[in-house]
Amino acid sequence: MSSQSQSSAWSRVPLNRDTVLGAARRRVVESGLGSLSSRVLAADLGVTPMALYRHVRDMDDVLGAVVDDALADLGIPDLSEPWRAWLESLAQSLRRLFQEQPSALGLFTRQPVTTPAARKRLTSAVAVLTAAGFCRGDAERAYAAVHTYTIGFCALESGRRGAPVQPTSLDGAADRASVTIRGFVSEDQFLVGLRALVSGLAAGSG
Repeated sequence: MSSQSQSSAWSRVPLNRDTVLGAARRRVVESGLGSLSSRVLAADLGVTPMALYRHVRDMDDVLGAVVDDALADLGIPDLSEPWRAWLESLAQSLRRLFQEQPSALGLFTRQPVTTPAARKRLTSAVAVLTAAGFCRGDAERAYAAVHTYTIGFCALESGRRGAPVQPTSLDGAADRASVTIRGFVSEDQFLVGLRALVSGLAAGSG
């Protein structure tokens, strides 16, 4: 279907929140989260960008709905897993999402994401941790620690993605300490930090 025909087809569909979010989901499936903008979405629907905002709060509102789909697709690790392995699996799945869809990471760094799938991740974590002996408050704080560690690590990782391997600024040093510092956002380092954090949570829970 040509873009003109597609626009004409959309113009016959009543514009409402479901229509807008449906178009956003199709756009993301075709081109990824990074392709989503009010201009592109409005063009897909055959309307002006301002027409969208009678049905959605802003583009973060749209992005939140699409990210909720992505979180739901990640699923939840098997609740029968040992709690340490369960938390590690949960964090690794979120990191994979951020690596594949950097726009999702941007949303998490701008505002709390409290979509249904996000809430399910929290309530599942609380269930796993309370079953392991944590009180509810400690379970919530433990989940928060792992969640925010993952977001923070991925934000640093994303910011450095694509940077040249060889130093081009600062002192340009190639000594062991400088090489070590450049490795702070490696796959291995993510796991080292995550496992150290989880071990600390175990000690703190008594």
